[in-house]
Amino acid sequence: MESKAEIRAIVKNKLSNLDEKTKVKLEYKIRKNIYKIDRYVNAKTVFSYVSKDKEVDTIELIINSLNMGKIVGVPLIRSNKELEIKKIEDMNQLKIGRYDILEPIEELKTINPNDPEILFIPGIAFGINYERLGRGGGYFDIFLPKTSGLKVGLAYEFQIFDSLPVQEHDIKMDIIVTEKRIIRHV
Repeated sequence: MESKAEIRAIVKNKLSNLDEKTKVKLEYKIRKNIYKIDRYVNAKTVFSYVSKDKEVDTIELIINSLNMGKIVGVPLIRSNKELEIKKIEDMNQLKIGRYDILEPIEELKTINPNDPEILFIPGIAFGINYERLGRGGGYFDIFLPKTSGLKVGLAYEFQIFDSLPVQEHDIKMDIIVTEKRIIRHV
């Protein structure tokens, strides 16, 4: 099995070679698969990361969720490696924050981590046994144990591996959505 560093390098190489036209097509298919998940359709409160660079785009997902009348929470990174969920009502409430990621403005209402019924989680890679490999910062490793909603990893099919090296603190996803399939055990 490859190491975490090797897997990150493999995926980052594939992401860097992903052209914009293909990326848009794949993301459209990923969103169509998300919209087939009953827990998303019926959720009153959703959490989503705000995508950056070549990550699976979540901007359209966030806008769609707002348009459906859902309460939408996005992460605000704190200096102690903690994530705080802030409620947004439109995309203008985001600004460039730490790591050049769009973050909610500080003044917004904080949402309890147990409120979102479904959470969309980023990852560099996912295993078919629901493992998640992040960027290595540990923010989601600290955040995810505080949540109780359905954890959904968003990925391109080339980010899916037969297995990933995991540690005791790693939280598994409940569902992984790619352009080709919905991998679920719940």
